[in-house]
Amino acid sequence: MADGKSVPTLVKVIAVLYYIGAVLFVLAGIMMIAGAGATGLMAFMPFYSIFGAGLLIIGAIIFIAVGVLEFFVGRGLWQGRNWARITAIVLAVLGLISALISFSILSIIIDALIAGYLLFSKDVKAAFA
Repeated sequence: MADGKSVPTLVKVIAVLYYIGAVLFVLAGIMMIAGAGATGLMAFMPFYSIFGAGLLIIGAIIFIAVGVLEFFVGRGLWQGRNWARITAIVLAVLGLISALISFSILSIIIDALIAGYLLFSKDVKAAFA
């Protein structure tokens, strides 16, 4: 950070989680692109033959874009950028809503802890001020 304050260790752990998420999203996007080229699947998946490879390509672009966003959020958190903290809070809240809809207990816990820590911790507020 420019003012010499250090970023709390737990924020760096969250940044690493964002880096891991970025890699997984990009890999999923690449796999979707590879799947779009697998025309042999059309015989086994009627849904796939109706919509064609275009649906997979659109999904792949979205996954890769989210992966790039998560990489920059992770880097911003590591460097103590306030925009990254705000973006991480928004992403955690969106993840929490998604987890509540899908009843994913582990995701509910993780997203709630991340959002709560980045939003309410005095150490985090001081480091990102």
